[in-house]
Amino acid sequence: MLYLTNKDQTIVENSYRNFLESLKNNLTSANIKTSLECYAAITNLLKTGHFSFTGKMHYQASFAYLDLPNMPEGAQTMSGLVCCRHINLLVNDIMQTLSFNSNLLYVKITQEDTWHKVDPSMANHVVITLKDNNNEYLLDAYNDFAFKIVGTNLEPIELTSKADTLMTKYPDENVKKIGLVLKNYYQLREFGIDHLYDYEY
Repeated sequence: MLYLTNKDQTIVENSYRNFLESLKNNLTSANIKTSLECYAAITNLLKTGHFSFTGKMHYQASFAYLDLPNMPEGAQTMSGLVCCRHINLLVNDIMQTLSFNSNLLYVKITQEDTWHKVDPSMANHVVITLKDNNNEYLLDAYNDFAFKIVGTNLEPIELTSKADTLMTKYPDENVKKIGLVLKNYYQLREFGIDHLYDYEY
């Protein structure tokens, strides 16, 4: 199994942390404040490829994603190819950086399209729960939906994005750094390399 070298791990972790803090500052300066406004802006930037080093985002559930255990999983999004786990982990990290009360919810979706909360090892989908102003929401950036939870019912929410003022700021250098590291590791796998040694001089 491939692991990031110490140098690449440092690049990815620092870049990811800087990306989250920079986005927080950019959302604040654009006067995007409420949790749902932030979520709408984030998903709009995602869909339009602004969080990908290639400038494009491809949503694909079935792909041989490279598992790199020693990096933040949300950072995988910067490669431009995402599954529900990567994209919703990224959004959850962003929401928590913004100090919103969000958490991951692991679910098993049956063939009858019913959802059951399960342990992560049993899940085939990941979504986000958000609590704000005595309300609870179910968010899924991968499938582009938001619901307000009312008792046992889910009420769809129409979200409008104010992300236009942020478009020119992304992809920022942090996104590009992470994306290039990921590109290198995907290429290594294509060459059949499944282990890298860390040499310290």
